[in-house]
Amino acid sequence: MTDSEPDVHALLPSAEDIAGYRRDGYYVSGRIFSDDLLAAAVEGSERLYRGEYDERFAWSDDPAVDPHFGVPFTDRTRSRADGYASFHSLALRALARHPVISSIAAALTGATEIRAWKDQLIYKAPASGPGENEGVTGFHQDKRYWPTCRSDRMITAWIPLHDCSTRNGCLVVIKGSHRWRNNHALVTFDERNQDYIKSELINSEGDELVEVPLQLRCGQVSFHDCYTIHGSYPNVSDAPRRALSVHLQDGENRYRDLNFLSSAKPVFLHSHDLICRTTEKGLPDYSDPDIFPTLYRGTAR
Repeated sequence: MTDSEPDVHALLPSAEDIAGYRRDGYYVSGRIFSDDLLAAAVEGSERLYRGEYDERFAWSDDPAVDPHFGVPFTDRTRSRADGYASFHSLALRALARHPVISSIAAALTGATEIRAWKDQLIYKAPASGPGENEGVTGFHQDKRYWPTCRSDRMITAWIPLHDCSTRNGCLVVIKGSHRWRNNHALVTFDERNQDYIKSELINSEGDELVEVPLQLRCGQVSFHDCYTIHGSYPNVSDAPRRALSVHLQDGENRYRDLNFLSSAKPVFLHSHDLICRTTEKGLPDYSDPDIFPTLYRGTAR
């Protein structure tokens, strides 16, 4: 595959694909990215891990925004997630803000506008031996980390930087779980006991819990609803697994003030709230173009 611009229309999901996404909570694309773009992204990740940022911002050294800012990644036996990677690496930005990604997100959600929300560069280290749970991502719902977002149509694009399989810990989704809205305990990204989450925390509302491993070839991308329960198992290969998780918001998303819930303020605080502009009422503005650039404008499908 060359670096020539792909045909956006040819890569958009069909009506059947869109129906499947809305029924099951996930979608897997065809091949979007070239080998050259992905190789550049891997090199961009290494530059970021060395603290070599292609672009810097006023908040790029603030550990309150992300604790890994400026911290070299030297212990590769551990896993790591770096927020705001696309702000600091132009090669990763080329993936996160690629027009095909936002166009597919718009088609799946039916949104007429797609804005960036956040991204994370995720490094899953190989497990050191049988039973090792290093790098496990606990089953969770993305939306539980974003309670101040009004929208229920947010979506995540998961971009592997190489082939991903069950062997190196590919993303696993629970089919149809985006319909299970009574799962407020699923802020469990860092919980490594998957059996505990599945047996004690997930409320499936009587539905069968069906895990679907999303095994992707290099260049493919998976998409999942903000309520789809997902996670991953250990990487039992001999090489690290790298992926860029790109969260997107629809144009109708706005900040929801939840401070009335407690006298302790703020009740909920996202890292975005520290860096984006505020509205006339002094609330975080989730349409700030510097932090949440618009990636797609068009018509709903």
